[in-house]
Amino acid sequence: MKKTFGNGKFKLIDVLLTIIIIFLAMTAILLIFSKGSSDNQIKSAQSPSSDKDAVVVDKSDSKYDGIKIVTETSNDPLAKYAVQYPQSKNEDFNNNVVTYIKQAKKNYLEAIRDVKIEDNKKKSELNISYETHVDKKGNYSFVLMNNESLQGSKRLSEIESFHLNSKTGEQLDIQTVFKEDPDTLQKMTERVRRKIQHTDKLSDGLIADKMQIRTEPEWRNYENYAITGKAMIFFFESGSLKALKAGPQIATIPIEEMNDLLKPEFQVATVSQTEGDKVNKPNDSKNEKTEGSTDKGNATKNEGTKEDPKSGAETPPPEAEEPHEKKIALTFDDGPDPKTTIQILNTLEKYDAKATFFMLGSRVEYYPDTAKAVKAAGHEIGNHSWNHPDLSKMPLAKALEEINRTTAIIQKVTGEKPTVFRPPYGAYTDQLSKQTIPPIILWNVDTLDWKYRDSNKLLEEVKKSTKDGSTILMHDIHPSTADGLDNVMAYLQSQGYKFVTVSELHK
Repeated sequence: MKKTFGNGKFKLIDVLLTIIIIFLAMTAILLIFSKGSSDNQIKSAQSPSSDKDAVVVDKSDSKYDGIKIVTETSNDPLAKYAVQYPQSKNEDFNNNVVTYIKQAKKNYLEAIRDVKIEDNKKKSELNISYETHVDKKGNYSFVLMNNESLQGSKRLSEIESFHLNSKTGEQLDIQTVFKEDPDTLQKMTERVRRKIQHTDKLSDGLIADKMQIRTEPEWRNYENYAITGKAMIFFFESGSLKALKAGPQIATIPIEEMNDLLKPEFQVATVSQTEGDKVNKPNDSKNEKTEGSTDKGNATKNEGTKEDPKSGAETPPPEAEEPHEKKIALTFDDGPDPKTTIQILNTLEKYDAKATFFMLGSRVEYYPDTAKAVKAAGHEIGNHSWNHPDLSKMPLAKALEEINRTTAIIQKVTGEKPTVFRPPYGAYTDQLSKQTIPPIILWNVDTLDWKYRDSNKLLEEVKKSTKDGSTILMHDIHPSTADGLDNVMAYLQSQGYKFVTVSELHK
């Protein structure tokens, strides 16, 4: 009996050990599976390119010789980003730009690596776009704007600039531009500080100690710059001059005020010499012809119905004549943007004004809610291509793909096709204009907001050229435009203008 009992005891132990082993094995399997799932989520956030459909890369010609536009868009639910940057024929320049882009993406992906899909209701995103500035010698300044949000909260906003001599391929650092005089740096510092202290937008909220440290006379403090035919622009990162939430700060100094400090090849002798340095060219002969025909059509309509006694129209008695209603069309290019476009919509609503927004398809895809908000507010939406290439330098099939792809995403997001089309830079071919695309609409008042990025300058430019029938060009991606729009609207309203869409203006 004892032996039998002993055997049963050992059998019981064997059973228990077997159960424990099975339990441990199952636990290990579950842990491995769980870790694998977690690793896949992290891998998705770190390397969205592992999914061949997650990242789309487009490359197209820009309006600038030797410069292409590279656009990378990730639709990975854990790692959405839209990145745009220039590519030149110079490998060293390209390597420097790509190094910055890769590091920005790496930082972003590391920041969101632990975010799960179910926790990502407030979208995390990385958006890098850029602007091109050109000086009178054709030297390029590319200004990259890096905006990053983590679960709906803005985490980063910075500006980085790159510079290139388009003829020699030389990269132009700040010391390349200024004279090698021992007093140059100190004089430049004094002028930058004076500009910051005497510009309302820059001085408001300025922290003196921060500004003093950040603008010390050291070349490395001024390496983030741009030079144009009209201005020297210095960029300061968030938190360097003001509180962090104020974002990057930009000091724009007329080139004439820096003339004596610049090397001869970067100087501007007279203001008249800079008038020809214009990146956008709405007054070129080709664009002037297109715009002129539209403008002339409006003028003819007014003359024929009101002023021209030979037009064949019956002239009513003076007391029966209705006063002429002055109309203008406000247009905004390159959006939508979740912050500045919404700010502009609020200002337009304040003045009961309608406008036309020429949108990039790549940004509509990335910011669909903002595009919907524009439509919901009753504004007109136009097509501005997918990623802003120079369509006049592209094969017809590729140009049509840019347009049709944008039309498709606008219709998908807003429910309606765009009613008008504006080619980037106002550049297009006669062949393209004959295709089945929305009517081409250019402009006859350029606010130069893309160049000055100064809210006060916005109103100055509007006052210079606006008249009855004007189509005014602005960009809803610049905070300075959003900030300066209220003053523009107040002025135009005081002058008796009615705000209409471009389609209404050109009826």
